[in-house]
Amino acid sequence: MVKKFVFSMSLLVFLVSCHRDAVFTEVKINNRYTILMPDYLHPCADLHKDASLQYLNTEKDIYAIVIEEKKKTMANFDMNYNVDLYFNNIASQGFIETIKNGKISIPGRETINGNKALVADISGKVDQTEVFYKLAVLETPYTFYQILVWTRADNKEKYEKDMIKLIESFTELPLGANELPTPKTLNDSVKIELKY
Repeated sequence: MVKKFVFSMSLLVFLVSCHRDAVFTEVKINNRYTILMPDYLHPCADLHKDASLQYLNTEKDIYAIVIEEKKKTMANFDMNYNVDLYFNNIASQGFIETIKNGKISIPGRETINGNKALVADISGKVDQTEVFYKLAVLETPYTFYQILVWTRADNKEKYEKDMIKLIESFTELPLGANELPTPKTLNDSVKIELKY
């Protein structure tokens, strides 16, 4: 009986010691931002055509992308968004259209490295597979960033801590003033002269 107990405890200690925390490495993207990536994710190029960062591990079934939209470009199209409008009108819309029985949590407000952010959990079905997404939308003076990390729903407990660490590590690098959106002036504005 004692031998059986000692063997069971040894097996348990072995199994627990086999689980290791991921090692995170900082990745710099296009001299625009840095983000920490776990060592089990690897770069790729075919997850999303507009993503500036794409990482995956097909064996573990986990994926990460970052999509950026410059405010300067948006201003050219008269799109004057804040983080709430961007989240509701742009970032979350694709999920409503593509995920079966999709559920989006009420986004939590955060500050990530000095920038306003909304972070939400999304669940539903894609091609008969239950999925779990972590979506973050960050607003900086220059850009809106969508950070999206996803996996199968049954992997949520295993990877959620790493997903949060990845998202919260996002840091925009210093960018030039020429990257800032310029306020539009009205051509038909009326000049008012005050006479005293």
